[in-house]
Amino acid sequence: MKKFATIVGTAALFGAAMLPALATGNNCSNDTTGPFSNNTCTVNNTSNVQVSNYNDAKITNDVESNVNTGHNSASYNTLGGDIVTGNATSNTVVSTVANINTTNVVGGAAAGPNTGSNHITGPGSIWGGSDGNNAVYINNDQNVNVDNQNTAVVYNDVDASSNTGYNRAKANTGPAFIKSGNGVLGVTVGTHVNDNWTQVTTGAGSTGGNTAGNSITGPFSDNIVTLNNSSDISVRNYNDMFVKNDVDASVETGDNKASYNTLGGDIVTGGARGIVGVNTEGNINTTSVQQALGGFANNGNNSTTGPGSENNTYVNNDQIISVDNANNKCWSHNADSINWGRNCYPWDLGVENFVDASSETGDNRANGNTAGGFVNATLADLWQSVVTHINDTMTTVTQ
Repeated sequence: MKKFATIVGTAALFGAAMLPALATGNNCSNDTTGPFSNNTCTVNNTSNVQVSNYNDAKITNDVESNVNTGHNSASYNTLGGDIVTGNATSNTVVSTVANINTTNVVGGAAAGPNTGSNHITGPGSIWGGSDGNNAVYINNDQNVNVDNQNTAVVYNDVDASSNTGYNRAKANTGPAFIKSGNGVLGVTVGTHVNDNWTQVTTGAGSTGGNTAGNSITGPFSDNIVTLNNSSDISVRNYNDMFVKNDVDASVETGDNKASYNTLGGDIVTGGARGIVGVNTEGNINTTSVQQALGGFANNGNNSTTGPGSENNTYVNNDQIISVDNANNKCWSHNADSINWGRNCYPWDLGVENFVDASSETGDNRANGNTAGGFVNATLADLWQSVVTHINDTMTTVTQ
């Protein structure tokens, strides 16, 4: 199913929609023709829409975020040393969106009804030949070709840290006291690449209907009505994607030392909280083809034909729909750029997540104090979420 985030990303590009020229209707007929006449009526509607999107994207994000209130020292004081640190807060957000193609083809060769008829035709020659030959031709031909070839190389290297620890209060004559603030860290890395959305609504033919017939033909006349609807729709999406997320996140209030103090040493650490989220969405292709050929009704009939007449009515609907989605196959026009000029292989494609996250309030030292030592370490929280969504293809054909 098409995800909401993808629809939001593509809907903003609806202004690039392709709108072929539409006709209000096609009516072609031979009516009340004279004897031995040769009448021809031809209507041709041709619509050729070709959309080609070749996109290249190479994005490298190297982000280093460091927030520090720690690494303080209050040592070798006669009347003691106190250290009180504030809070350390780090919020790092890396978002990448690349290669989004939105194509909307509305309408086709004809929008209104198509009508062709031979009505009240004159008599033909009893000896045959081309006399009294009445012909009506209505041809609707549509060819829609959408080709999206996307290549995206995204590399995110994020190193984020929040620190209120690593404080030292040692070898003081008086008491030593260390109180560190809270360490808060939030890291979010989001990547959304290769998003193709293609919609083809109605195609060759008519939205109202197709009618062809021979009515009240003269004797020995040769009457032909031909109505052809042909639609050829081909959608190809070739996507290559390589995403590598290397995230190193650390939040620290611990590793404090209050040792070798004459009147004792106290350590109270703040809370350490870490939130790490890595979200990757890959090759997403959505194709919708609706009412691609013909109309609501196709009618062909011969009515009240003259003796010895030859009446032919042809209504032909021909439709070919081909949807080809190839993801992570190294098929795009510049797939070799995935490996920086080297050959691209399918096993080189995909998502690699390297996440190293830690939340620390421990590893505190209050040793060797004459009056004793006290350590109070508060809660360490860590939320880590790695979500990968790759190769989402939805194809809907409604006739």
